[in-house]
Amino acid sequence: MTDRCIIFAGGDAVSSCNIDFDLVSQSFVICADKGLELAESLGIVPDLILGDFDSLDHQPTGENVMTYPVEKDDTDLMLAVNTALEKGYRKFCIYGACGGRLDHMMGNIACLALIADNGGSGIIIGDDEIISMHDSGSFEIPYKDGFSLSLFSYTPKVSGLTIGGTKYTTENCTLTNSVTLGVSNEITDDLAKISFDDGRLLVIQSRLK
Repeated sequence: MTDRCIIFAGGDAVSSCNIDFDLVSQSFVICADKGLELAESLGIVPDLILGDFDSLDHQPTGENVMTYPVEKDDTDLMLAVNTALEKGYRKFCIYGACGGRLDHMMGNIACLALIADNGGSGIIIGDDEIISMHDSGSFEIPYKDGFSLSLFSYTPKVSGLTIGGTKYTTENCTLTNSVTLGVSNEITDDLAKISFDDGRLLVIQSRLK
């Protein structure tokens, strides 16, 4: 069984050029509510469809459909993430979770935190944003033409932060959740190399308008 889950959510549509179809074909695919429309527009058949379906113009049917009440504690995307975690998936790629209301966007970022809490890794990919969350250690962010790179502490502080391959570099820096020090950097090499000793880091690549 693959350890990767692809989730299609009901936010802004994602262009086919930003979808990794090979990865999708090798992964367990969940559509959360209106995310079904996005998957269908891309010719992708999901393994599981779930949600309250208040955003769709129809009620999906079939053995792979899980229907929830509109009044519930979790968003449809959070339901999808929890369901995948229960099935043993720990690597997540989420499409269609950008744009729209700010409160929804904050909730979608919280889904990345839940994945990290369970020892997994997740990334949200849209046409104009790429969002990921990382616990302490080392990782790399690929250069993407026309995109900025911003780092935020998702915990009270991130300590021992070192950044290379970027316009603005730093070594052994402390980043707190009440500063904007990490906003609007640029990747200048093929990869930005990032490491830190403690905390949790939110990474956002945004298209430069």
